[in-house]
Amino acid sequence: MNIKQPITSDDDVITLGPIPKSALDKHALFSLYEQSLRQYVEPTFGWDEDFQRERFNASYLDRDFISIYVGSLAVGYVSLKDEVERVHLSLLLLQPEYCGRGIGQRVMHMLMARVSASGRPLTLSCFLCNQGAIRFYKKLGLSVVSEDEHFVNYRIPAIR
Repeated sequence: MNIKQPITSDDDVITLGPIPKSALDKHALFSLYEQSLRQYVEPTFGWDEDFQRERFNASYLDRDFISIYVGSLAVGYVSLKDEVERVHLSLLLLQPEYCGRGIGQRVMHMLMARVSASGRPLTLSCFLCNQGAIRFYKKLGLSVVSEDEHFVNYRIPAIR
């Protein structure tokens, strides 16, 4: 099963699909990354612009990005690492004006169903200081599998 094949919500409103190479704009992706995560990265590790750009480009490969569409409008993206033993959700970012509308919750349900059907678990981590994300994942019913000094880690098992 190809995890990154397009997925459309039951009501045909939200679609997850690959970003065409011609439309992949790493500067715009990094900008949303910074806008969304700087407030958590900075107090945890400090924010060094050059280091963060280099880390972003090295850690989040073009092939891992999937756009989140509402209708035909791209409103965010996810980065999925499709590994042999698991699928790791590295990023789920929405444009600020689309946050709080239930889009992230629906995206997570779509991803959890697709990954579960592959027979592998879905894993993800979030900053310990990102209480909004922690509440979001708790509302989704996710259980914490581990914590360290900076991160909370989740594992959603495949349903067989």
